[in-house]
Amino acid sequence: MRCERGVATVEWTALMLVVTLALGALLTVGPRVDGRAFGGFLAHSVLCAARGGCDEGDDDLAAAYGPGNAALVRRHAPNLVYEPGTFSLPVDWRECRSRRCSDAPDDPDLDAHRSARGGHRATAFTRVVREGGETFIQYWLYYPQSRTSVANLSGAFETAVSPLGLVGIEPPRPPGYHPDDWESYQVRLGADGRATVRASSHDGYQGCKQRRCRDRWTPWTGWTRVSWGSHAGHIPLRSQRTDTRLDRRPPFVHGDYRYEPQYPGRDLRERTSTGPGLRLVPLESVDRGAYRPLPGSGVSPPWEKEVYDNPRSHSTG
Repeated sequence: MRCERGVATVEWTALMLVVTLALGALLTVGPRVDGRAFGGFLAHSVLCAARGGCDEGDDDLAAAYGPGNAALVRRHAPNLVYEPGTFSLPVDWRECRSRRCSDAPDDPDLDAHRSARGGHRATAFTRVVREGGETFIQYWLYYPQSRTSVANLSGAFETAVSPLGLVGIEPPRPPGYHPDDWESYQVRLGADGRATVRASSHDGYQGCKQRRCRDRWTPWTGWTRVSWGSHAGHIPLRSQRTDTRLDRRPPFVHGDYRYEPQYPGRDLRERTSTGPGLRLVPLESVDRGAYRPLPGSGVSPPWEKEVYDNPRSHSTG
C-alpha cells in the first residue's frame, strides 16, 4: 500500500506539472483566453483526471447524435454567468423541481456546478436540428420557478409581505411568479462553420441585452447571461456607437454599434457555471410522457414550442 501511494503521489505531481506548464505556455505565447471559462475547464479536467473520469452524459450525446455532432454539442455548451441575486442553477426536472434543491450560493467568485442541497448537477437539455445547410444546437435550461425582475418589483414585494410569515400567514406569491421556467440558448452553425447565438428572453430572443438586439443572432462568445428572477437570457456584450443619423421614423435617432464580449473575471464579477462542467442530456432520449407541468405553471416544455422543430422561429411559445 505504501508503494501504491507513492506511485499515486508521483502521478499526481506529474499531472499538476503538465497542467502548470501548459497554462504557463498559454499565458505567455498563446492567444488571449477567457480566464474564467478556461479556469473552469482546467479545474474540471484536473478533478476528473484525479477521480478517473467524470460522466458528463457524453456517451448519451454520441448515441443520440453520432460522434461528430456530439462533439459540436459539447464544444458549444454555454458558459453561464448569473446576475447578482440569482440563486437557482438550471437542473434536471426529473430530479429537482423546487428552489430548495436547485439553489447555490450567490458568490461572485464561485464557479458552481452543483446545488447546495442534494448536490444536483447544473444541467442543459440539448436538441440538434439540421436545416437548409445549417446546424442548430438548442440548449434548454430548466429552473423550478420564475418571477419578474422589472424594477426589482419582486424584491420590494417580498420585503413588504415578509411580516405576514411572522404571524403565521402564508405570504402571497411575488409579481410574475410561476413554477416551471424553461429558457434556452441556441447556436446556429453556418455551412462555413461560423457560429452565431441568441438567448430566450421575454416573448422573444436577445443577442445583446438592449432592445436593438431583439430577435438577433450575434457572434458566439461562449457565454450567456442569466437575468435575476426571470432567468431571461442575453449575450454579455459591451456596445459602442459608431455612427449616428436622424430619421423620420421613431425613435428618430438611429445608430450603428460595435460589440465586444464581456467576460466574467475580467469585465463581470458574478457567479458562473462553466460549460465543461454542465451535464448535457439529449432531449431526443428523454421520456416526454413523464413530464407533468406543476400546478399554475402554464409554461410549455421545449418539445411543445414552435422553435423546437423550426429553429429560425422567433416564437418562445
